[in-house]
Amino acid sequence: MTTATRSMASHPRLPRWLLFAVALLLVSGRGSCDVDPLDCGDDEDNDGIVSTPGVPVCSSTDRNALLRFKASISSDPNKVLQNWQASRLNCCDWTGVTCDGATSRVVRLKLPNQNLKGRLDAGLSGLSYLQVLNLDNNDFMGSIPASFGGFARLQRLCLSNIPSLSGPIPESFGSLKSLQLMDLRSNSLTGPLPSSFGMMSNLRNIHLYGNKISGAIPPSFGLLSQVYNCDLSNNRFSGPIPDAFAFGLKSLAFLFLNDNEITGLPKDMRNLTRLQWIDLSNNPLMTGDSVQGIATAPLISQIEMSSCKISGPFPAWASRLPNPSFTLLSDEVTPSLNLANNAISGSIPSALGKLTYLEGLSLQNNHLTGPIPTEFAKLQRLQRFNVSYNQLSGKIPQVSPFTTFDKSAYQPGNPGLCGLPLTPCK
Repeated sequence: MTTATRSMASHPRLPRWLLFAVALLLVSGRGSCDVDPLDCGDDEDNDGIVSTPGVPVCSSTDRNALLRFKASISSDPNKVLQNWQASRLNCCDWTGVTCDGATSRVVRLKLPNQNLKGRLDAGLSGLSYLQVLNLDNNDFMGSIPASFGGFARLQRLCLSNIPSLSGPIPESFGSLKSLQLMDLRSNSLTGPLPSSFGMMSNLRNIHLYGNKISGAIPPSFGLLSQVYNCDLSNNRFSGPIPDAFAFGLKSLAFLFLNDNEITGLPKDMRNLTRLQWIDLSNNPLMTGDSVQGIATAPLISQIEMSSCKISGPFPAWASRLPNPSFTLLSDEVTPSLNLANNAISGSIPSALGKLTYLEGLSLQNNHLTGPIPTEFAKLQRLQRFNVSYNQLSGKIPQVSPFTTFDKSAYQPGNPGLCGLPLTPCK
């Protein structure tokens, strides 16, 4: 199985894709012989696409499609298309092109990181045997041609980090029945997701991070039963997540919705039996009730809901969270609850002490009062803990790890707290 990294320059977090290879094996029980497209296959020997050995001779149909693509390129500073010449009949020898030895048809076109400028020509759809299209990190202008929905055999579509790529995701993409990986992150795509989105029944990885896609997530999303990694963050999605989402995405392990305008989750998420990590940070959730369904997801382990404008008492669902099997998580996924930077008031529920799997608990910048529950002494796995900028009082649990955290885990704020690592209680 291959792994990939997410561009650190395009996201303030550490790369998420790097976390998924190990976690997926543990969650799904799949072996390393399965084809799980975690990246765009920059290494042809490890991209999961099998070509029949032989001496391929390019078909004229494919050669003409490639020449039409070259004609749409206005700048090729690295001269990667220099050997794309009509006089060189065997396009299987052209830079970035791979053909199948049995059919002599082009199965891969991979030209990432070449600073190519121009437009994505609709003629590329003439590559009817194409399985991998990787044009990441180039400078294409305009929109994605609707004709790209005609790639019947396409398994990986990699058009990320192309800032001038704009317009909507074509409705025709519903015809991409073989597609497993859609990587359209860090572009300037707009408009709503097409209603046909759910027809891509083999999708496993969806990466739409960092675009301007708006509107509600369509109910057809619930048909994507193979998806295990879905990143819709840093867009303009709005409204609640549809109930169909929770009933159909039975393979979903990682869901990133942060930095949108999402207002709530389905109330029943028990069918999401593999969901481990959800990020809803920087969405206007407003109340804890709007996301109470998260407590019904049986393996949920990492919950991020910071800066969600949640007000009122501590969300009741937090006391109902499951205590899942710790062995199902990779070393990089951090079992945690992050409700920082909200307006939550009242006391911290003692029932949080049952979440013995937690490695992180972030409750800073709220309006919490009362003591840190004595039941927290059971949270022996905690490595990160922060309750600063609240109005807590009383004695800090005088057991490790609470006595070993830095003072910044408790203050500023909380003038009534005492005990190690703060001043002794009177």
